[in-house]
Amino acid sequence: MSLMRLLRRSAAMMLLAVAVAPAHAEADAPAYPPRFELSGFGTLGAVTTDNKDVWFMRYGVNYPGKKDPDFSPDSLVGIQGSLRLTPYNDITLQGLVREDGDASQDPQLTLAFFRQTLAPGLSVRVGRVRVPFFMLSDSLYVNYANPWVRPPVEVYGLNPFNDLDGLDFIYNARLGAFDIEVHPYYGGGRIPFPQGRARLKEALGLNLGLSRGDFSLHLGHGEGRFTLERGDTLFLAVSNILQRTGQGEVISDLSGTQGRTSFDSVGVQWDDGSWQLIGEYARRKTNRYAASAHGWYLSLGRRFGPVMPYMVVARQTLDDQFAEATLPPGRLAALWNLFLVSRNNAQRSITLGARWELAAFAAVKAEVTQARPDADSWGSYAPRFDAQTTRIGGRTLNTFSLSVDVSF
Repeated sequence: MSLMRLLRRSAAMMLLAVAVAPAHAEADAPAYPPRFELSGFGTLGAVTTDNKDVWFMRYGVNYPGKKDPDFSPDSLVGIQGSLRLTPYNDITLQGLVREDGDASQDPQLTLAFFRQTLAPGLSVRVGRVRVPFFMLSDSLYVNYANPWVRPPVEVYGLNPFNDLDGLDFIYNARLGAFDIEVHPYYGGGRIPFPQGRARLKEALGLNLGLSRGDFSLHLGHGEGRFTLERGDTLFLAVSNILQRTGQGEVISDLSGTQGRTSFDSVGVQWDDGSWQLIGEYARRKTNRYAASAHGWYLSLGRRFGPVMPYMVVARQTLDDQFAEATLPPGRLAALWNLFLVSRNNAQRSITLGARWELAAFAAVKAEVTQARPDADSWGSYAPRFDAQTTRIGGRTLNTFSLSVDVSF
């Protein structure tokens, strides 16, 4: 039986449980006054590079700032409220302020769901939830929960969709000495970016979690449709070139509404209180609009009281470009190559950093990353000035990052 067929069958069984379980739960529920809980989190982060002709780009969707150091990639503030209606259900809302791909700092609603307990260990959430593509998706915004200034871009830049409008089921159980979690989900999402938009549609996936003591394992797979409609100056210039050279059909591979994608991830974590080891692998496959690629990282940290030095080695590799065209040598071919290179984030990096626990709710982190984008890639960088004359691929770029994270 295929994974998608298994997911659909599991979803049908769980939807049946939705129909019958709440009535029993509510009938047995004792009188319970509603209870409201409020929490918050924030990050003040700054990043700079030793090469002043490039900007650092977090996951390829944030809008670079115009000052150095740049506070836009990591800085944010969020607040979350949960209203527990009965012992079996609650409502959660989370608002966030950060700079997004449209260079906007307008508040965003990043969580908005109703949760219902269906049976012991089984619950359903309906509304806006976190799309669980990665092992650390749940703590993506609450950066105090992560050991680094930011999760490694070589992996977490493979899928910039963070929010899922739909529903998911979470089932927790004990299997011998192991705790297991089964997490199917369905829905869609969207992200803004300059002169364009991207949407994820009909995303259907399944995550499995396994933990025992200091060790945890994450496995995930998802499939769906996606839209990537471009309107930037470089895309318009390339589209004009393709039309003039009789290759207008290639444009449908660059921008449109008929994309399909799949995403796989594997993550492991071991933390005994002194040593911390985290590793993750992810792969993105697409049929158009975005390149197929895979990435991995390995992080090792050692605690000395409130301070934990760490090292991270990471790599992203291009598997397949999303379009092919044949253009005569010269300016036209150069523009086409620039378009493909600017959409390729392949690079390798090594990071040395340290985390200092100021208190039970605050941490300071500092790290230095040496990255080398592939020869035909911009990696996690973008030119500050002229994109046609700034060479990024093949260079060694040093980035310094500093952040203060709080959770309250």
